[in-house]
Amino acid sequence: MILLFAIVGAAALALRLFLVLPIFSRRQRSSLDARKKRGKAVCSPLQKTLCIVLGSGGHTAEMVRLLSGVDFDRYSRRLYVVGDIDIISLDQIGMLESRRDAEKEEYFVGRVPRSRRVGQPWLTTPLSILLCFGKVVQLMYQYSPDAVLCNGPGNCVVVCMVATIARVLGIKRIPIIYVESFARVNTLSLSGKIVYLLADRFIVQWPDILQRYSRAEYVPNLV
Repeated sequence: MILLFAIVGAAALALRLFLVLPIFSRRQRSSLDARKKRGKAVCSPLQKTLCIVLGSGGHTAEMVRLLSGVDFDRYSRRLYVVGDIDIISLDQIGMLESRRDAEKEEYFVGRVPRSRRVGQPWLTTPLSILLCFGKVVQLMYQYSPDAVLCNGPGNCVVVCMVATIARVLGIKRIPIIYVESFARVNTLSLSGKIVYLLADRFIVQWPDILQRYSRAEYVPNLV
Protein backbone atom coordinates (compact mmCIF):
# COMPACT_ATOMS: atom_id res chain seq x y z
CA MET A 1 0.00 0.00 0.00
CA ILE A 2 2.87 2.36 0.85
CA LEU A 3 4.46 1.54 -2.51
CA LEU A 4 1.19 2.32 -4.30
CA PHE A 5 0.90 5.74 -2.61
CA ALA A 6 4.53 6.45 -3.45
CA ILE A 7 3.95 5.61 -7.11
CA VAL A 8 0.82 7.77 -7.32
CA GLY A 9 2.56 10.66 -5.55
CA ALA A 10 5.59 10.51 -7.83
CA ALA A 11 3.33 10.27 -10.88
CA ALA A 12 1.32 13.30 -9.76
CA LEU A 13 4.48 15.35 -9.27
CA ALA A 14 5.79 14.27 -12.66
CA LEU A 15 2.49 15.23 -14.30
CA ARG A 16 2.55 18.66 -12.63
CA LEU A 17 6.08 19.32 -13.84
CA PHE A 18 5.38 17.95 -17.30
CA LEU A 19 2.28 20.07 -17.91
CA VAL A 20 3.31 23.28 -16.20
CA LEU A 21 7.02 23.67 -16.87
CA PRO A 22 8.35 24.09 -20.43
CA ILE A 23 10.68 21.10 -20.20
CA PHE A 24 10.02 19.68 -23.65
CA SER A 25 10.92 21.40 -26.88
CA ARG A 26 8.53 21.63 -29.81
CA ARG A 27 10.58 19.09 -31.70
CA GLN A 28 10.39 16.59 -28.84
CA ARG A 29 6.64 17.03 -28.51
CA SER A 30 6.14 16.44 -32.22
CA SER A 31 7.92 13.10 -32.00
CA LEU A 32 5.37 11.56 -29.66
CA ASP A 33 3.99 8.17 -30.70
CA ALA A 34 0.55 9.55 -31.44
CA ARG A 35 0.03 9.77 -35.15
CA LYS A 36 -2.25 12.36 -36.72
CA LYS A 37 -4.49 10.70 -39.26
CA ARG A 38 -6.11 13.58 -41.11
CA GLY A 39 -7.46 17.10 -40.80
CA LYS A 40 -6.01 20.48 -39.97
CA ALA A 41 -2.99 20.89 -37.77
CA VAL A 42 -4.39 23.86 -35.81
CA CYS A 43 -7.36 23.49 -33.48
CA SER A 44 -9.97 26.23 -33.27
CA PRO A 45 -11.00 27.23 -29.72
CA LEU A 46 -14.55 26.22 -30.68
CA GLN A 47 -13.49 22.67 -31.47
CA LYS A 48 -13.82 20.10 -28.70
CA THR A 49 -11.56 17.08 -28.35
CA LEU A 50 -12.96 13.79 -27.07
CA CYS A 51 -10.56 11.18 -25.69
CA ILE A 52 -11.88 7.68 -26.43
CA VAL A 53 -10.25 4.66 -24.79
CA LEU A 54 -10.45 1.43 -26.77
CA GLY A 55 -9.68 -2.12 -25.72
CA SER A 56 -9.47 -5.22 -27.87
CA GLY A 57 -12.45 -7.48 -28.52
CA GLY A 58 -15.78 -6.81 -26.81
CA HIS A 59 -14.82 -3.46 -25.31
CA THR A 60 -14.04 -2.02 -28.75
CA ALA A 61 -17.22 -3.48 -30.28
CA GLU A 62 -19.34 -1.86 -27.55
CA MET A 63 -17.49 1.45 -27.83
CA VAL A 64 -18.10 1.61 -31.58
CA ARG A 65 -21.83 1.25 -30.92
CA LEU A 66 -21.66 3.88 -28.18
CA LEU A 67 -19.98 6.33 -30.54
CA SER A 68 -23.01 6.24 -32.82
CA GLY A 69 -24.74 8.41 -30.21
CA VAL A 70 -21.91 10.94 -29.78
CA ASP A 71 -22.38 14.46 -31.11
CA PHE A 72 -19.44 14.60 -33.54
CA ASP A 73 -20.38 18.15 -34.53
CA ARG A 74 -19.46 19.18 -30.99
CA TYR A 75 -16.50 16.82 -30.63
CA SER A 76 -14.98 17.37 -34.05
CA ARG A 77 -11.57 16.20 -32.85
CA ARG A 78 -11.10 12.68 -31.48
CA LEU A 79 -8.14 11.17 -29.68
CA TYR A 80 -8.27 7.37 -29.67
CA VAL A 81 -6.13 5.70 -27.01
CA VAL A 82 -5.37 2.08 -27.94
CA GLY A 83 -2.99 -0.62 -26.75
CA ASP A 84 0.31 -0.91 -28.56
CA ILE A 85 -0.56 -4.38 -29.93
CA ASP A 86 -4.28 -3.82 -30.49
CA ILE A 87 -4.77 -4.28 -34.23
CA ILE A 88 -8.53 -4.86 -33.99
CA SER A 89 -9.17 -1.40 -32.59
CA LEU A 90 -7.06 0.23 -35.31
CA ASP A 91 -9.22 -1.44 -37.96
CA GLN A 92 -12.41 -0.31 -36.20
CA ILE A 93 -11.14 3.27 -35.98
CA GLY A 94 -10.35 3.29 -39.69
CA MET A 95 -13.83 2.06 -40.62
CA LEU A 96 -15.56 4.46 -38.22
CA GLU A 97 -13.65 7.56 -39.28
CA SER A 98 -13.89 6.76 -42.99
CA ARG A 99 -17.56 7.73 -42.76
CA ARG A 100 -16.82 11.14 -41.25
CA ASP A 101 -16.21 14.49 -42.97
CA ALA A 102 -12.44 14.82 -43.35
CA GLU A 103 -12.74 18.52 -44.19
CA LYS A 104 -14.43 19.46 -40.92
CA GLU A 105 -13.15 16.85 -38.51
CA GLU A 106 -9.88 15.21 -37.51
CA TYR A 107 -8.75 12.33 -35.40
CA PHE A 108 -5.59 11.02 -33.81
CA VAL A 109 -4.44 7.61 -32.61
CA GLY A 110 -2.28 7.30 -29.50
CA ARG A 111 -0.59 3.93 -28.94
CA VAL A 112 0.18 3.15 -25.31
CA PRO A 113 1.64 0.12 -23.50
CA ARG A 114 -0.97 -2.02 -21.78
CA SER A 115 -1.22 -1.32 -18.06
CA ARG A 116 -1.46 -5.05 -17.44
CA ARG A 117 -1.34 -7.91 -19.91
CA VAL A 118 -3.39 -11.05 -19.53
CA GLY A 119 -1.62 -13.41 -17.18
CA GLN A 120 1.03 -10.87 -16.21
CA PRO A 121 2.37 -11.37 -12.64
CA TRP A 122 1.16 -8.73 -10.20
CA LEU A 123 4.77 -8.17 -9.14
CA THR A 124 5.63 -6.57 -12.48
CA THR A 125 2.31 -4.75 -12.92
CA PRO A 126 3.42 -1.47 -11.22
CA LEU A 127 6.16 -1.02 -13.83
CA SER A 128 3.69 -1.61 -16.66
CA ILE A 129 1.32 0.92 -15.13
CA LEU A 130 4.07 3.53 -14.89
CA LEU A 131 5.05 3.01 -18.54
CA CYS A 132 1.42 3.36 -19.59
CA PHE A 133 1.00 6.39 -17.31
CA GLY A 134 3.95 8.18 -18.88
CA LYS A 135 2.62 7.66 -22.39
CA VAL A 136 -0.88 8.79 -21.43
CA VAL A 137 0.53 11.97 -19.88
CA GLN A 138 2.27 12.74 -23.18
CA LEU A 139 -0.96 12.26 -25.12
CA MET A 140 -3.00 14.36 -22.71
CA TYR A 141 -0.43 17.13 -22.88
CA GLN A 142 -0.24 17.11 -26.66
CA TYR A 143 -3.97 16.95 -27.43
CA SER A 144 -5.53 18.43 -24.25
CA PRO A 145 -8.88 16.58 -24.44
CA ASP A 146 -12.06 18.20 -23.18
CA ALA A 147 -13.68 14.93 -22.05
CA VAL A 148 -12.88 11.23 -21.64
CA LEU A 149 -15.20 8.43 -22.75
CA CYS A 150 -14.37 4.87 -21.73
CA ASN A 151 -16.06 1.54 -21.06
CA GLY A 152 -13.76 -0.77 -19.17
CA PRO A 153 -10.43 -1.77 -20.77
CA GLY A 154 -7.55 -1.75 -18.29
CA ASN A 155 -5.85 1.26 -19.87
CA CYS A 156 -8.91 3.40 -19.17
CA VAL A 157 -8.03 3.34 -15.46
CA VAL A 158 -4.70 5.02 -16.21
CA VAL A 159 -6.33 7.59 -18.52
CA CYS A 160 -8.90 8.44 -15.83
CA MET A 161 -6.14 8.72 -13.22
CA VAL A 162 -4.27 11.23 -15.37
CA ALA A 163 -7.45 13.24 -15.99
CA THR A 164 -8.22 13.26 -12.26
CA ILE A 165 -4.71 14.31 -11.25
CA ALA A 166 -4.84 17.14 -13.82
CA ARG A 167 -8.04 18.34 -12.19
CA VAL A 168 -6.75 18.06 -8.61
CA LEU A 169 -3.58 19.96 -9.50
CA GLY A 170 -5.60 22.73 -11.13
CA ILE A 171 -4.22 22.09 -14.63
CA LYS A 172 -7.47 21.36 -16.44
CA ARG A 173 -10.87 19.88 -15.67
CA ILE A 174 -11.48 16.92 -17.95
CA PRO A 175 -14.89 15.29 -17.34
CA ILE A 176 -14.87 11.48 -17.29
CA ILE A 177 -17.81 9.49 -18.67
CA TYR A 178 -17.66 5.77 -17.97
CA VAL A 179 -20.10 3.22 -19.42
CA GLU A 180 -19.93 -0.21 -17.81
CA SER A 181 -20.00 -3.19 -20.14
CA PHE A 182 -23.36 -4.70 -21.05
CA ALA A 183 -21.99 -8.03 -19.80
CA ARG A 184 -21.87 -6.69 -16.23
CA VAL A 185 -25.31 -7.51 -14.85
CA ASN A 186 -24.85 -7.69 -11.06
CA THR A 187 -21.35 -6.42 -10.28
CA LEU A 188 -18.83 -3.99 -11.73
CA SER A 189 -15.66 -4.96 -13.51
CA LEU A 190 -12.35 -4.28 -11.73
CA SER A 191 -11.86 -1.21 -13.96
CA GLY A 192 -15.38 -0.09 -13.13
CA LYS A 193 -14.83 -0.37 -9.37
CA ILE A 194 -11.80 1.91 -9.65
CA VAL A 195 -13.20 4.44 -12.12
CA TYR A 196 -16.44 4.64 -10.10
CA LEU A 197 -14.46 6.74 -7.62
CA LEU A 198 -13.19 9.08 -10.36
CA ALA A 199 -15.92 9.43 -12.98
CA ASP A 200 -18.20 12.44 -13.36
CA ARG A 201 -20.85 10.22 -14.91
CA PHE A 202 -20.90 6.48 -14.31
CA ILE A 203 -23.44 4.65 -16.46
CA VAL A 204 -24.61 1.04 -16.07
CA GLN A 205 -26.93 -0.94 -18.32
CA TRP A 206 -28.57 -3.20 -15.69
CA PRO A 207 -30.65 -1.94 -12.73
CA ASP A 208 -29.37 -4.46 -10.16
CA ILE A 209 -26.00 -2.74 -9.99
CA LEU A 210 -27.65 0.38 -8.54
CA GLN A 211 -28.31 -1.48 -5.29
CA ARG A 212 -24.59 -1.41 -4.47
CA TYR A 213 -23.49 1.65 -6.46
CA SER A 214 -26.08 4.35 -5.89
CA ARG A 215 -24.13 7.08 -7.70
CA ALA A 216 -24.35 5.15 -10.97
CA GLU A 217 -26.88 6.06 -13.65
CA TYR A 218 -29.04 3.35 -15.18
CA VAL A 219 -29.40 3.73 -18.95
CA PRO A 220 -30.61 0.49 -20.61
CA ASN A 221 -29.85 -0.83 -24.07
CA LEU A 222 -26.99 1.51 -24.90
CA VAL A 223 -25.22 -1.17 -26.91
